[in-house]
Amino acid sequence: MKKLIVIPLIILCIIFSCKKDKTKVVINGDMKETTETLNGITYKLFTAKDATNYKGILVIGSGNDENNPSAGSIDGAAETAICKKAAENGYAAAIVKYQKPPNGADWSSRAKLMGEDYDRAIVAISGKYGIDKNKSVVGGFSYASYMLFTHIAYYNSLSYSKGLLAACGSTDLDKISKFKIPVLSLTGRDEYEAYIDAANPQNNAYAGVGLYNKIPANSPIKARSEGFSDPNSTGHCGGNWTEKMYNKMVFWLQ
Repeated sequence: MKKLIVIPLIILCIIFSCKKDKTKVVINGDMKETTETLNGITYKLFTAKDATNYKGILVIGSGNDENNPSAGSIDGAAETAICKKAAENGYAAAIVKYQKPPNGADWSSRAKLMGEDYDRAIVAISGKYGIDKNKSVVGGFSYASYMLFTHIAYYNSLSYSKGLLAACGSTDLDKISKFKIPVLSLTGRDEYEAYIDAANPQNNAYAGVGLYNKIPANSPIKARSEGFSDPNSTGHCGGNWTEKMYNKMVFWLQ
């Protein structure tokens, strides 16, 4: 009898030990940080500690080495700042650990994968927390912005999103003419893309105000887009743009 009881118990222990919980929850004051893996993607989600209803979804991505990108970091200071700001005001905001692209992946295929990873995160958050995925905004810093600019021009995974918050990234005229969702492009004083022509920085740049100016006047996303070239920031991604990004997100999700 003992063997008949012990053997099933051992089997049950083995079965349940294999089902590791991939969710980690940390409470910091009134903020809840939940790191979880759902729908094939990992993200760190920021919400108000006691919130049960949310105004919308924000998903942000980190910078990276464009020549040899790794998986996206979920601990960056700028990404955390905008997510906390959104969470404090009733949104569910996440930093996505987008995948490391396959060796040899070209720019376009990387951009396609990046957008699909954002979509996986939005769908996961939408399903688990009961938020309409159409009430979502995406964003990124540096490398993530470059990738998302390409994605929203040539691919459709994020066409339901209400807008792209793109900090310190740039693109080219062809992609700008094909954007499917509104953009807020932010760049700093020392960004190369902001000052290609030092005599006419706002006219010739491919980021910030210059990028906005290059969106065709008849584009359906023109009126809800914006460019900002920060005269006070220094270095790459050196501006404090949390408030500006947050306010644009709110505008898009009204």
